[in-house]
Amino acid sequence: MASLSCRSCGSVGQSIRSKVRGRSCLYLANHQVGIESLLFSVIVSALSGAPAVTLAKHEHRQSWIGQLIAHSFDYPGVTDPGLIAFFERDDPASLKRILDGFVAGMARGSGVVVHVEGTRSLSCRQPVQTMSSVFLDMALTVGAPIVPVRFVGGLPVEPLEKRLEFPVGFGRQEFWIGGPIEPAQLRPLTLKDRKKLVIDAINGLGPTAEQELPGAPDPAFAEAVAAWQSRAAGPERATLLATLDGMTEHRSAATRRLVAEARAGQVTDGEDAAARWLARLARWLLGAG
Repeated sequence: MASLSCRSCGSVGQSIRSKVRGRSCLYLANHQVGIESLLFSVIVSALSGAPAVTLAKHEHRQSWIGQLIAHSFDYPGVTDPGLIAFFERDDPASLKRILDGFVAGMARGSGVVVHVEGTRSLSCRQPVQTMSSVFLDMALTVGAPIVPVRFVGGLPVEPLEKRLEFPVGFGRQEFWIGGPIEPAQLRPLTLKDRKKLVIDAINGLGPTAEQELPGAPDPAFAEAVAAWQSRAAGPERATLLATLDGMTEHRSAATRRLVAEARAGQVTDGEDAAARWLARLARWLLGAG
């Protein structure tokens, strides 16, 4: 799969590390494809030195991403840091509880990632137009900077009929990270102007909406995914298997074993907890057992 690009924008000569390293930040972003949420949360946690939790709809708990996350943190000795917080759209109290938890977590040094419009776009030419003020209030309550984020290149120009899990054509998607907007910049403004400042900051990263194009497709990887389709339990898991299979550097013995057993369709449980975890992952990818 073509690699993504992660770009840090903002003050000249400063990186995302120097600006937000070790700080609680609220990352407000657009939304193009399903996988970007998980990838960005992991990447920005490493860049900032603070864990970042992503807000997601409750139905994603049972999606392939929700299941993958749950299985990943079931590895022996690993503790789930709460990478995703799920809320029920029909239960306003659910969102309030989560936001209260975010405030408490940010007070302790964690970050929060929010797709401000709540759902994935269908075209790369669709800019952010709306956002809730509750996220601005949350940042001001804890005195945390807002970091604008824009995902670019994951969608075609012509609107799709169905939302995507991966960038169109398995092309390269860019993650643009802007400079932090400090609480002192927001407090003197009206609510309308606060929203405009943040929305403009998101839309102002990378190419303009009128100029954005999807990343160049990766036909070789698409063929690899297609080759796994007959073995995997759905296109998303075929994509994961093709990714693991295509790793030519730093591939662990466990990854080699998983790919070999998945290709053969014969999964063995192994002799210890880690090997049994690997077998469960292989069966999940294959839809077996």
